[in-house]
Amino acid sequence: MRRRGLWTSEDEPLSGSTDPKSRGLANIDFRFTDLSRRGTIVKVRHGVWQLAAPKPLSAKEFVSAPSDLAEPPPRFESRVSRVIRDTRAAQELKSLYEFRCQVCGFRLEPSPGTFYIEVHHVRPLGGGHDGLDTSNNMLVLCPNHHAMFDFGIPRFLSPDDIEMAGTRYPLTTKHHLAPDVITYHNNVIHKPTDRP
Repeated sequence: MRRRGLWTSEDEPLSGSTDPKSRGLANIDFRFTDLSRRGTIVKVRHGVWQLAAPKPLSAKEFVSAPSDLAEPPPRFESRVSRVIRDTRAAQELKSLYEFRCQVCGFRLEPSPGTFYIEVHHVRPLGGGHDGLDTSNNMLVLCPNHHAMFDFGIPRFLSPDDIEMAGTRYPLTTKHHLAPDVITYHNNVIHKPTDRP
């Protein structure tokens, strides 16, 4: 396997140079050769090249090499400050919605009679947001919609409606969100996009 900073004969056809290279030029040529493995490189004009025909990515390019560590990684002690959540309040809310997502109605049943659903805090508890662990700050969501809320994708149009990528979605509502958590989400958590 080639290493950065080492000039090899593979680099010569691309650079057109066989002269000794400084470490900096060798690094540039290393990147150039690595790029050529991803597709066909064509010269646009003097000193300007581009990737004209990229090769399709293969699964092999996404697979990490197996670890060859001879011993377990080192361990260290740490002190953690965690927010203690009222799991009873979250469990009651999950039951109220029959373990269904308030956005899409999906209910995940990993085994017969056992359901999986998540509770999202509209104003987060940690990270300096200081939200409250109360039902008026919680939504019952499937893992996908929970991730979307964590990324700030949805925007509240009202306590009963959200908007994502220009599309309005009604929420199933059997409890009320506090108006201030909705405002906080829209002003602080929501990440506007350039999409209509």
